Amino acid sequence: MTIIAVPSTGDGGLNEKINPRFGRCPSFTLVTVEDNEIIAVKTLPNPGAREMGSAGIQAAQTLGENNANVLIAGLLGPNAVEILNSLDINIFHAPDQDITIKQIIEQFLQGKLKKIKEANIGAQKGIGAQ
Repeated sequence: MTIIAVPSTGDGGLNEKINPRFGRCPSFTLVTVEDNEIIAVKTLPNPGAREMGSAGIQAAQTLGENNANVLIAGLLGPNAVEILNSLDINIFHAPDQDITIKQIIEQFLQGKLKKIKEANIGAQKGIGAQ
């Protein structure tokens, strides 16, 4: 069983669009997959979304607390990546940000996403952003 976390716009869910920012997204959609089939969907607010600092760290910890073992995201800073790697959460890059959560999950299940281990933006890029 795999629990895939995706930064979401709005309240999250399969029909919401993927949010390009990890630490400051308003919500996460957690999709449980077994035998390449979606068996459960859960949404949760991102506690780091409005924090002045450490948003990526808080977001990463939230995913760990919710047993996610895969993250699909667009933009990730070094602090978030460090925490995600320490939690053994596999990170996959979402190159196309203008798609729904369901579409990015389908791409993941088809093996179309690239696994990454390092940040792809600098630290503190999200401060003050909504």
